[in-house]
Amino acid sequence: MEVRELDLGDLERVQDMLTSIFSREPWNDHWEDREQLRRYVLELMGAPNSLSLGLFSGNALIGLSLGRVKHWWEGTEYWIDEFGLLPEHQGKGAGTCFLTMMGHYLREQQVVAMVLLTDRQTSSYHFYQKNRFAEQKAQAFLVKRLTL
Repeated sequence: MEVRELDLGDLERVQDMLTSIFSREPWNDHWEDREQLRRYVLELMGAPNSLSLGLFSGNALIGLSLGRVKHWWEGTEYWIDEFGLLPEHQGKGAGTCFLTMMGHYLREQQVVAMVLLTDRQTSSYHFYQKNRFAEQKAQAFLVKRLTL
């Protein structure tokens, strides 16, 4: 397996992967509007400081990490917005391998931390803990819903 950077030429493949990964349990994301999904992926992959990484098995893209590099006083961080593997590769160690390989790749880029948000009620929460992500109890994730 190998980690490679993704670019906008991978847009269609990334959209298909996001749909495949997140349309099932536990996420149940419903991207019926393909144009809305395209805009979302463009926001992630086309933004300044974006960094999109893919996990490849041969030429097959089996995992992805869409995020951005953020320069902070403690050092450069990689903020992950989307991370996932195709369902047929989950639960077999590929995710842990991907995170490990990403860590090596990011250290070469002088990145000091990987940061993400996840739902405590899902298996991904325990997956990230197992892979030495530490919950930051001093911070809170807040949302204010707006009615249209």
